[in-house]
Amino acid sequence: MNTFSRYLFREILPLYVAGLAVLLVLLLMSFLLGVLADVLARGVPIAMLARFLLFKLPAAAGPGLPLALLFAALLGLTRLGQDGEIKAALLLGVSPRRFLMPMLGLGLLVSLLAFANDELVVPWSEQRALQVQKDILLRSPETVVKAGTFFTDALGRDIYIGAVKPGGHLENVTVISPGGPLGPREVIQAASGDLDQAAGVWRLHDLRFRVFRSSRQVLDVHAASGSLPVRGLAVANAGAPDLVYLPPGQLLKRLREAHGRPEPAAWTALQRKLAGPLAATAFALFALAVALFTFRRGASLGFVSVLLLTFIYYATSSVSKLLGEQGTVPAYVAGWAPVGLYALAGGTLLALSWRR
Repeated sequence: MNTFSRYLFREILPLYVAGLAVLLVLLLMSFLLGVLADVLARGVPIAMLARFLLFKLPAAAGPGLPLALLFAALLGLTRLGQDGEIKAALLLGVSPRRFLMPMLGLGLLVSLLAFANDELVVPWSEQRALQVQKDILLRSPETVVKAGTFFTDALGRDIYIGAVKPGGHLENVTVISPGGPLGPREVIQAASGDLDQAAGVWRLHDLRFRVFRSSRQVLDVHAASGSLPVRGLAVANAGAPDLVYLPPGQLLKRLREAHGRPEPAAWTALQRKLAGPLAATAFALFALAVALFTFRRGASLGFVSVLLLTFIYYATSSVSKLLGEQGTVPAYVAGWAPVGLYALAGGTLLALSWRR
């Protein structure tokens, strides 16, 4: 590494660390908002909440590592242009290639770090974060039950209460255990029931229990009474994590087992797994291209412009993910479009600046 490369890194790396810290805090806050209602309603201890946020930290670092590089490189290289250091380097015979190689090297290094985090750390930490979230939901059995509304309990079952009478007496109770695209796995219907909060169960009366396999009913049982363990109906459902957090082997197994059924969400997650870490390399190219292009034009980026260019990726990535999971756009477009946008813009601006 030559002196000029070390100088570039000394300019960018402190900004990168600061930007990464801010992004991690913001992303963790978004995760916190997802469980905040349950935390407040159940009086969750600070230690349990801290464990949840600690396990969510690698998931926040997934998008945070590349985005922090975009922010730091844009801000640092723009500062070099504003202070005339780029002009001085070019006058001393430093070619744009001397800017390009260390920036690409830094981008590839961050890409490798992001890939290792996404594939080695995130699947492990997400499983534990999900378990802590379920513990939060199970912490208190008290629930405000409203008639005529579907609830989801901590076990993922959909529960419908037709009417709630004084003393915790329920009428027209339906409990559905989802089974995916093939329909429910189990359905329990009861004419009435009573809450037993001390035991954490519902005493159901005149009930019917049905079991389904591949949309076909395989069991139909009637009973005079029965007990249904129900604890902590969730304000927010602690469902399965984002498919992009699954290890590659599990994701590929899911796609193989689809047997021809469309799986746009899984295919989109696979493309995002490949494209997400490479965003750091595209960002390094884009930041250098913007810095050289604005320097050639005698313009400069302000702090607000840097924040806007950083936010654009987050926005386009979120929209592309949603469209891909819904099958509106092909999975490869949803996964690669946000990264390709910055890579194409960076390559175009760099070519224009290089020629001048």
